[in-house]
Amino acid sequence: MSKRVSIPTTLANRALAGNAEAQFELAELYMQSEHDDDIELAEEWALKAAENGHVEAMYWLGEGYTVYAKELRQEQPDESKSHFELAYYWLSKANILKHPAATLELAGYFRRGDVIEKDIEKSVKLVKQAAEWGDVQAMRDLACIYEHGLGVDIDEDKADYWHDKSQTNHQ
Repeated sequence: MSKRVSIPTTLANRALAGNAEAQFELAELYMQSEHDDDIELAEEWALKAAENGHVEAMYWLGEGYTVYAKELRQEQPDESKSHFELAYYWLSKANILKHPAATLELAGYFRRGDVIEKDIEKSVKLVKQAAEWGDVQAMRDLACIYEHGLGVDIDEDKADYWHDKSQTNHQ
């Protein structure tokens, strides 16, 4: 049996008092455990933090639900769909708060058509938004989109611009 996570009392008290930062920190601590009860507590505390407006918790939930939904897709399609819906919800909330990585992940939903109608134009718009907000992977993706004409006209100048920008921001 795996060892449970040890939680500092001051952190627990701040989280219980409604401090979103502490709630998310608690979620991250619980996630380090391999104990099933701790993993459930990680999700519960991340949800509390997200509901209290913690944008990183929103992204963390959206990313986690996306990964889990993809794992379930073949064996449990209904369960997978509900996790994709939860992921889409939290990624959308984080996008509204201008979280670049969440916006890039959300673009994938429009590209693939996961629980929403496939919309390549919206997907490209979200990738561009994430790139403009500083997400280096989005910059690389946008360079590729323009280089290969994926949902847009091929534009070598824009491809070069985003490629160069990704290189300068990566360093």
